[in-house]
Amino acid sequence: MNKPFWFHIIKQWKEMGKGEYGVTIPFLVGALASHFGKEPTKEFVDETFENIKSNPVNGYYCEVRWCGNIDEPVISVKEIDELADITLEADYKFGGIVSLGFTMDLMGMFHLNCETAHDCLLKLITYSLEHVSQGCFSKNAGKFTSFTDDDLVFINLVEELYST
Repeated sequence: MNKPFWFHIIKQWKEMGKGEYGVTIPFLVGALASHFGKEPTKEFVDETFENIKSNPVNGYYCEVRWCGNIDEPVISVKEIDELADITLEADYKFGGIVSLGFTMDLMGMFHLNCETAHDCLLKLITYSLEHVSQGCFSKNAGKFTSFTDDDLVFINLVEELYST
C-alpha cells in the first residue's frame, strides 16, 4: 500500500535528523501545498487534518505534542504499539483505532486549554493559519519564516523518494 505524502514528510523529518519529535503544522501544510500545487487556505488545512484522521496508515497513528526545543506543537507518526507507553489526553479514531491523538502536555500548554480532540484541532488550525496565510511555514530563530533552502532540499528529497 502506498503511504500518503503527509506521512512521508512527517516520518522523514525525524528519521533524517531534522527534529526530535516531528514537524510543525505550518511546515507540514506548506510542504503539502507545495507538493500538490495548492494554496495553504483554511480549506486546505482542514483537508490535511481530515486526511490524517480518516486515512491512517496501517500500523501507525499521528500524535500532536509540545516540542520544548522550538516552543511549538509538532506532529509525529508513531507505531500503534507505542500507544501502550503513551497517555493521549484526547484522540480521533478511525475504524476503532487511534488515527490522531493529542498529548496532555500539548492540551495544557500553548494557550490551547482544550478538553476535546475537536477543540484542540480547531485551535491548532486557527493558529497554523496565522502563519501559513502569510507564507510562513518554517520556524527559524524563534519565528516563522518562508521555507529555507535547506527546507526546500528536504521537501524535494522526500518527493523524489516517495512520489509515484
